[in-house]
Amino acid sequence: MSNPAEEDDPTIPVAETQVGQDNSTSTPVLTATPTQTPTAPATETPLPTEVALQPTLTPTVPTQTPTSTASNTPSITPLPTQTTAPSLSPTSPPTQTSAPTLTPTSRPTQTTAPSLTPTPFPTATVAPQTYAPPPTFTPVIYWTYTPSPTSVPLSYVCESCEFLNFRATPGTAGDLIKKLDAKTPLKIIGRTADDAWLEVIIPDGTIGWVYSAYVTVMSDLTLVDVTGMAENAQVGAPAVSNNVVSGVSSHARQIFLDGLAKGSIPYAFTRVGDSITASPNFLTPIGQGNYNLADYGYLGGAINFFSGPNGRGANPFSASSVAAHNGWSTESVLNPANASGGCNAGETPLECEYRLTKPAVALIMFGTNDAGGMPSATFRANLQIIVQKSIDMGVIPVLSTIPPKQYNPATDGRIFEFNQIITATARAYDVPLWDYYSAMAVLPDEGLASDGVHPSPASDGLNAVFDDSHLQYGYVVRNLTALQVLYVLWQQVLYDAGQAVPATAVPDAGGAPVVNGDCSLAPPARLVVGQTGYITPGLPNKVRSSPSTGATQVGSIPGKAAFNVIGGPQCSDGYRWWQVNYQGVVGWTASGSGAEYWVRP
Repeated sequence: MSNPAEEDDPTIPVAETQVGQDNSTSTPVLTATPTQTPTAPATETPLPTEVALQPTLTPTVPTQTPTSTASNTPSITPLPTQTTAPSLSPTSPPTQTSAPTLTPTSRPTQTTAPSLTPTPFPTATVAPQTYAPPPTFTPVIYWTYTPSPTSVPLSYVCESCEFLNFRATPGTAGDLIKKLDAKTPLKIIGRTADDAWLEVIIPDGTIGWVYSAYVTVMSDLTLVDVTGMAENAQVGAPAVSNNVVSGVSSHARQIFLDGLAKGSIPYAFTRVGDSITASPNFLTPIGQGNYNLADYGYLGGAINFFSGPNGRGANPFSASSVAAHNGWSTESVLNPANASGGCNAGETPLECEYRLTKPAVALIMFGTNDAGGMPSATFRANLQIIVQKSIDMGVIPVLSTIPPKQYNPATDGRIFEFNQIITATARAYDVPLWDYYSAMAVLPDEGLASDGVHPSPASDGLNAVFDDSHLQYGYVVRNLTALQVLYVLWQQVLYDAGQAVPATAVPDAGGAPVVNGDCSLAPPARLVVGQTGYITPGLPNKVRSSPSTGATQVGSIPGKAAFNVIGGPQCSDGYRWWQVNYQGVVGWTASGSGAEYWVRP
């Protein structure tokens, strides 16, 4: 078969042969050498003029003119011998003919001389660079202001204000330069019009801005010039997103009613986790009454409801927990060797805390320490045990994602992997999820303290004051979002509290996976949690409430349809089950039978 494009190609050689033919016709130029012989005499005719020029240059020799004339008469025969000379003379006339042509070209080249004069003028404009000294001069002006009477008495960071933010510009939107220690000396050189922000010089000579409420001012600010206008970051809105808590379903209600039957106190909650949870910066100020709800006054109802007392007679907000300790991981809270403070022999810290305080809710956050080296499979298994034990003891487990980490680049990235495991576990067991990570990620420095691990405490120590200036700190946001979680549980699960009728039966699995089941009929696993899967062409796949053929069908996914894989795999009844989300329908679907796949990646 012929290709039209290839058919178009032969026209190109044709054009080339035509060009070749044009070149062959130029060969008659070689036959024009006889025409050069007439040109040679033509070139010789100027030669006498050259000879004539020579006599004019030397008029004292009259004998040479006859010799030149005598040579002209017989010059016809010598011309062939002189043809070599004419070959030299033709080369010289072009040089002479070029001389006349040089005169016009040389004159334009002289016109380029004026173009040389403009170029110095732009270079001469470099002279205005003498204005460069003023920028370097301005800091000198600042320093000359330093000895002025307005800053002779040194101000300083207040005694209780550790880690005061030192910013490049006034306002919370300013880039953070560093954090200042308490009692750091400050030289005040400027302020905002409302005196809320002060421009200062710290001992190492760095100039920046601090919030005046945390400064002990030793001078008259009315004598200090206004040098800036504050611009505050909008951090409050992202931190209090309604999406901070999700997954509150009827299963949580079932766990609550079962807990009532087992002696749980509906007005009590507890904390389970590592140092971020055990810290006195977390919830303790609320239990001590040191809080200001600002624009979140509606949360006051949740504070009143969950103020207990718990099984130990303490306010849950300020009570310590046997199941929360510095440096702990998921393994630590499941190790009976770590139990103390009234715990029974062989009892894990988790079981001990639940037995002693009788909470209806547990705020659980693990993973920051686990991500430092624990295999992800171990973390997943431990977390599942914690969740299942909580359900078994009638306690609603609220799983919290872990905050960002800026400690070790080799392991900091595992935060994302571990948060996926936390999220998948919460969805698999149908328990509430508290997305603390997302609330932290939008804060300055991701809401972290200088160690890159723990949430940043408020510079004035007020970690339960929920105004815009305090909501830039990690612990303030942690306390606010914890109250939001408790508020939602109060409104949607524990709403009738003392009037609720305890359950007479243990709640169903509620989506809890069947561990170590039977996968004998299933093909090898191909899906990946966190990615998209597809139903193979053909019949739709059933979606069930739990990974079992006997579980209630909650929906179906048509052939070729896409879905999100959020959990699994788990084995039951011979099948391998994946927890999926198809257009808002969450449940479990089987992967296939024998060599036949019903789902694919």
